Amino acid sequence: MIGNGSEVAAFAAFGIASQALLVAFFAARRWSPRVAERFGWLAYAFAALGLPLGGWLALAGQSWKLYTGPLLLALWAAFGASVDLWLRVQWRRTPVRWSVFVPYLVLYFSAQMFLWWPLWDAQRTLWGGFLVLFVANTALNLRGHYGDDESD
Repeated sequence: MIGNGSEVAAFAAFGIASQALLVAFFAARRWSPRVAERFGWLAYAFAALGLPLGGWLALAGQSWKLYTGPLLLALWAAFGASVDLWLRVQWRRTPVRWSVFVPYLVLYFSAQMFLWWPLWDAQRTLWGGFLVLFVANTALNLRGHYGDDESD
């Protein structure tokens, strides 16, 4: 077992909540684009909470297995908000801007894995829940970028 009860609970709640928020955002982007456009920034804002959470876990002397995921998610949020919200860089469509695409995906997927893997040792039921939410948000995201667009 990693960490103590309250620290593991905070870690798990943050990971599951981040997945649920991403599912809601990608579903809204698909079926209610105006809602997604208006509230999409919340995904980055929530992910930024990984900075204080990861800092707290690190300062409390917890294993790197607990604080790495929240810190990586906060880095992804800072990078993503910079390119998507502030600079409004068009990097996803042809031509793909690899200088943005690669670090964005590396930060995103590494953060997701470091939020998911520790749940195996901490709470296997939540590990499974995280997996289901991750698959759902990934499918919705890919469908939003590459699937048929019913909103037009």
